[in-house]
Amino acid sequence: MAFVEDAAGSTWRSWAKRAAVWSAPALFSALETYSFSRDMPQAPAPWRVLAAQMPAWYVWLPLTPWLTRLALRERLNPLRVRPVLVHLLACLGMGALFAGVYATTTAGFMPPMPGRESVTWAARWLRAWWGWLPMMGMAYATVLAVASANQSALRARDSERQAAALAVQLAESRLLALQSQLHPHFLFNTLNAIVVLVRERETQEAARMLVLLSDLLRQLLQKGATQEVPLRDEVAVLSRYLELQRLRFADRLRVEWAVDPDVLEASVPHLVLQPLAENALRHGIGMRSAAGVLRIGARRLGDALELTVGDDGPGLPREFDLEACQGIGLSNTRARLSQLYGDAGHLRIRGPEGVGTVATVLLPWRCSPDSAGVAHG
Repeated sequence: MAFVEDAAGSTWRSWAKRAAVWSAPALFSALETYSFSRDMPQAPAPWRVLAAQMPAWYVWLPLTPWLTRLALRERLNPLRVRPVLVHLLACLGMGALFAGVYATTTAGFMPPMPGRESVTWAARWLRAWWGWLPMMGMAYATVLAVASANQSALRARDSERQAAALAVQLAESRLLALQSQLHPHFLFNTLNAIVVLVRERETQEAARMLVLLSDLLRQLLQKGATQEVPLRDEVAVLSRYLELQRLRFADRLRVEWAVDPDVLEASVPHLVLQPLAENALRHGIGMRSAAGVLRIGARRLGDALELTVGDDGPGLPREFDLEACQGIGLSNTRARLSQLYGDAGHLRIRGPEGVGTVATVLLPWRCSPDSAGVAHG
């Protein structure tokens, strides 16, 4: 029922627009005729001039949609004879119809010109058809031009929509490709750590790592191709991962959490923290023989969310350049931030040599619509 009402409303609006458009030349024609008729011995009343002039213009009103479809079906092309003949005949036909109505209304409402009292209707029609033919040609050309312009605008909008849809699909494909790199990269590194424990006959630790790895993979598979998750879920995944690493590093690893509870429902890229933590363990804490500290932080800064992963390792080498970094973890994270947030997503790596390293991620603040309650350990 609502669809029928909407369609009816749209039809009436369409008719109203066409009526307004064709009323303009009709009124100009009536005004011109009235101006000239005032010099006649028996000047007609204004309403007679309107009644004589306007109905002929309204013959365009019901036929405009048909002419528009004809213009789109038979596109004018000087090299093709058929469209030219079709539009020529249509223009002459519109002129004939206009002249027929015009001859009838002027005979009924306008006083005859002196000496033409006995002119037949056919003579009136022929005179009106011939006299109004140039104007009919311009009106017909206007209809063709408007139809062509509207069609071009529709094609342009369709092209823009298709281009936008393709851009979204391309961005999603890139994100999925980037995310797919993380899973095997993380998995292979963890399996290598388990292999080392098995070779060293640390079977209990290896078994514990396999159980933790199974739980972690289950969490990752549940997320599937999800690009953004609540920070609470991301912290839970990172906690599982760091449990695995504690078994690997034994007493050499201490984890300090500084995650503001108020930001746990914020949206973050899935697996944004794990590559940074892995990078800190490998190039920071893993490079020293003494115990090390891994610090995980999250806080809100106005309209942004700040995530930090720091270590107290040897720090960055002098020649370190984040832009030129080829490592999967950092390069992948930068690419995903760019795809998801554009210029609003940033990754910075800082730390004087010998003091430690801090990786900072800045994201636009967005609260996750479907946050799950999983606390970190």
